Amino acid sequence: YGLVLLRSGEPDITDCPVALVMVVNRGTACPVHFNPASTAIVVEDDVVMSDIPRFADAFVLLFGLIYALHLDYPKKLSLTFSFIQKVLMGLDDGKPLKPCLLGLKNDLLNNV
Repeated sequence: YGLVLLRSGEPDITDCPVALVMVVNRGTACPVHFNPASTAIVVEDDVVMSDIPRFADAFVLLFGLIYALHLDYPKKLSLTFSFIQKVLMGLDDGKPLKPCLLGLKNDLLNNV
C-alpha cells in the first residue's frame, strides 16, 4: 500500500489496515530508506507507535502487534506477510506453505 501526503504534510492513513510510515530527511538521494529519521506504525487507521528510530525495529514491532492483537494480514498482502513470517523470520504456524510461497522459497535457496 502507498500512502499519500495531505496538504498538512501528514500521510493520509484512512482505509489503511497496516503501514510503516517513515520520515526521511530532505536531500536524501537514496530511493529506499532503511535508516529514516523516524518510523511510525499504523494499524487500522491509527498511529499506534511512533518515533521508532530504525526500520528493522519498526518492521519487527509491526509483526508483534499483528500477533498480539490477533489481526489478520491484509488480503492484498497476506502472501507477502506469510512469506516473511514463515521463511524469513522462521515463525512457523504449523500450516504448510502455499505452493507459490514454497516455490519462491525453493528458488531462493537454490540460488544461494
